[in-house]
Amino acid sequence: MAEIFTFPVSVKESGGKNYMINVRSDWNVTQVKEAIVRQSRLQLTQFKLVFAGMELKEQMTLQGIGVQNTSTLHCVRGNFSASVQLERSMKPLKDVNLGAMEPAAAAAAEGQRTQFYVYCKKPCEAIAPGKLRVRCAECKDTAFVLSKEPSGWSDVLTPRKMSGNCNSTSCQCKTAEFFFKCSSHHTLNEDTSVPLYMIRSNDVKVECIICLAVREMVVVFDCIVGHSICVGCFVEYMERTLNDRGFVEDRQHGYTIKCPAGCDGSEVKEIHHFRMMGNKNYDKYQRFGTEECVLQMGGILCPQVDCGNGLLPEQGQRRIECNECKHVFCARCKKAYHSGSCNSASSRQQGAQAYNTNRFSAVDAERARWVVANERYIEDNAKRCPRCGVAIQKTEGCNHMTCTCKFEFCWLCLIEWNGNCQGRHWFRATR
Repeated sequence: MAEIFTFPVSVKESGGKNYMINVRSDWNVTQVKEAIVRQSRLQLTQFKLVFAGMELKEQMTLQGIGVQNTSTLHCVRGNFSASVQLERSMKPLKDVNLGAMEPAAAAAAEGQRTQFYVYCKKPCEAIAPGKLRVRCAECKDTAFVLSKEPSGWSDVLTPRKMSGNCNSTSCQCKTAEFFFKCSSHHTLNEDTSVPLYMIRSNDVKVECIICLAVREMVVVFDCIVGHSICVGCFVEYMERTLNDRGFVEDRQHGYTIKCPAGCDGSEVKEIHHFRMMGNKNYDKYQRFGTEECVLQMGGILCPQVDCGNGLLPEQGQRRIECNECKHVFCARCKKAYHSGSCNSASSRQQGAQAYNTNRFSAVDAERARWVVANERYIEDNAKRCPRCGVAIQKTEGCNHMTCTCKFEFCWLCLIEWNGNCQGRHWFRATR
């Protein structure tokens, strides 16, 4: 049996009057209205109660409709005949295909309350259970009654798709606006949270496509099949793909990933889902996304260790000075800036260091000539690791190189190895 307790709710009358009343969790709407009558001059037949876009019926209970501590009930006078009466307090959003469902399982899932999840920026700074609310799209008054319930996420996430009646005396708007709030703490009307629509309660007990386990929470992709994976596998999949530079830049959705099965149209559209990786990896995600955007715009990244600042030099410009670390380098070979061709710059520097002295023997002179010749060979037949600068010679057809410092980079692009390199030129001619 559910625990019965007393808590305050806010009552807002259409004329602008606001006050608090104490209610019990097992009360029905009639009992709440009687408590309002005792504190106001209204009569039972003079007003209706509205909560979360619903006109409340007399037999509904506060527990059943999700009224919580400090929730706001709108006390509205007037004729409600124009609005469609809602038969249920809450209907699951069920437009995502979670796989083949037996009729009995589908019926059981239909009768359960959907659990929404949001990313709460403050004070939680974490993924949290959420609650769905509705208000007028124009005046933002929450005394808004929907004409019908939302039947899917598209109804909720598509702006101005749903209609109803605004009960504010100074507004004639018929368009609804949905928003989400964190249910882990008390919130004001302006304290909205980002909905993480891909996270669902696994009411139909589908298996994770990665580990094949049945978990209470799953992440459902927008592909036609509706592939779902458990939260643990989703986090691991994101982290592995991020570290492998497997995220791709999508013109519409930004730096994102697809369903693990690679389904078309399955891109993650709300980037706050990537918050599930934790702050450190999310910061890396933002940095990688910025770098990818800079490279696609024709820019370059500062090669200085621990910098990597994105720069957009003018066409043909060779001498680049980073505006962050002030490192000056050559735009072509990414080494310290030099005059002349990139292939001969290091050879001249080595030769100058060897010959710029009057104190060396014939052995030293021979060694200097060998250094110059060796450096010339390295420049002609090897490439340097973008991270540590060690020369690496390519002996096979794979462009995925691993340096002795463990840095993995692309032989052709001379950047950290990523999904684009793997997809476009994993195997190609040596140079």
